[in-house]
Amino acid sequence: MKVDVKSFGDSYELSAAVLIYTNVATRHALATKHDVQEHAGRPTIRPGAPLNEQDYRVLVEALAPAQQPRMQWHDPRVLARGLGRMLWWSPPMKRSFFFRKSQHNPRTFDGRALCPCPGLVFLAAAGELYVYAFKGSAAPTRATRLYQAPFFNVWSRGKVCVGNAGVPPQDRSEDPQAWEQMFFGSHFTHPNFTEPDRLTVGVDPARFWRAQVEKPDAQFPEQVLFDLGLTVEGLIHVDLAARLEAIPRATGEF
Repeated sequence: MKVDVKSFGDSYELSAAVLIYTNVATRHALATKHDVQEHAGRPTIRPGAPLNEQDYRVLVEALAPAQQPRMQWHDPRVLARGLGRMLWWSPPMKRSFFFRKSQHNPRTFDGRALCPCPGLVFLAAAGELYVYAFKGSAAPTRATRLYQAPFFNVWSRGKVCVGNAGVPPQDRSEDPQAWEQMFFGSHFTHPNFTEPDRLTVGVDPARFWRAQVEKPDAQFPEQVLFDLGLTVEGLIHVDLAARLEAIPRATGEF
């Protein structure tokens, strides 16, 4: 049996194989490359060797030239990148906020102002954005505790409700600034849950942000932040979904 593929006039013949071995316990994997030779009219996979960096380059160049490994500028705010995720941070600062009154909450309002923000950790994964707050101004470490981002349009486990804002295009999907522009450039309409003392501890979130619009604090009052029982380490763990599922969901979430 001869294995080949024809597409738009081009002809491809089976010449090599890559086998992937997965450790079920650790979920780690390794790959081996193998020549394929015809034996008795059938393709036969020959003994292989571990796939090395040069093999990877050759494979990527052949399969997807646009995705070739290349030197890239790494934003100093990026904490980690891999597994289809990008994790970065921003220090406490004042940012422009745009609020729009919502039918979901009678205390919401229309307004805009330059308001203080706590330090933030962002996670972009599979075309979705998550955001968390942290205390202090130093760059986060793996052990840094994370808090509920005290913003409207954010669910209780950190995922952002994008609405009609739209995520960054593919060519900017690894640009932290593009994600932040999308988040802070959209309208903050309402809290995504009704549980008290979860978005902002000790004060109704709509009243909190109205007060910030009318008379912004010099710095964000960190005492209103709700501890999620999560650290930065949890966001870079291979089992991210389970880590987020362990965070209790807020009541009245919609």
